Amino acid sequence: MTEKSKAYQRARTAEHFAEREKMILTSTRILMDREGIENTSLSAVAREVGLAKSSLYRYYESREQILVALLQEEADRMIADFEKSLSEPKSQRDLTGIAKLWAKVCFAHPRLCLLASQLSPILEHNLSTQRIVEAKLQFLHRHRKMAEILTAALPHMSEAGALAAVQYVFTIVAGLWPMKADRKNSLAALEHPELAHLKMNFEDTLASAIELCLLGILAKEQNWEPVLE
Repeated sequence: MTEKSKAYQRARTAEHFAEREKMILTSTRILMDREGIENTSLSAVAREVGLAKSSLYRYYESREQILVALLQEEADRMIADFEKSLSEPKSQRDLTGIAKLWAKVCFAHPRLCLLASQLSPILEHNLSTQRIVEAKLQFLHRHRKMAEILTAALPHMSEAGALAAVQYVFTIVAGLWPMKADRKNSLAALEHPELAHLKMNFEDTLASAIELCLLGILAKEQNWEPVLE
C-alpha cells in the first residue's frame, strides 16, 4: 500500500493521527518547494497528500495552520543545526563569529526564512485566537531553547538578553528575507546604475545585523553609554 493510499484511511488512534499530520506536513513541504508558497493552497495540499479536502479539516483548520506548523518544524531543525555548529571545535565564539554562524544557519533554512516573513502579515490572519495563542506559546518555547544555546556561547549575556536577541533576530529575518531579490525582473532592475546600491547579500547583511544586536544588548547590560559629543 502506498503512502498516499494510506492517507485515505481514517486515523483512529492518537498515533495514527500524528502520522497523518506528519504526512500532511511532508507533502506541504514538497508542494511549497515545487510550486511556491503562493500556490500552496488547502486544495493543493489535499491533492498532494491524497486526501479529500474535507478530510484535511480533521487535522488542520486552515492552510495557514499547516504552514505555521511547518514553520515550527523548520525552527526545530534550524535550532538543532545552530547548536551543533556551535559545538564544533573550529567554531568561533566571539561576537562576529557567532553572528556569522547564526546567519549562515538561517540562510541554510530558506523555508524557515520564507515562512517567518509570512507569519504576521498573512499566516496569522486566518487563525483563530486559540490557535494564535498556541502557536505563540510554541514559538516562545523554541525561542527559549535558542536563548539557552546562545547564553552557553555568550556567558556574559543574561538569559533575558539572550531571549530578546533571539526575538529581535527572528524579526530581522522576517523583514530581510522579502528584500532578497531572487526573481528575474527584480534582479534585472537592480542592474540599473542608480539602483546598484540596493543589491543585498542576505547572509552578510543578516550577520552584520545580528552582531550589532548582540553588541547592543551586551553594552546595555554592562551599562555602557556611547559618547555623543
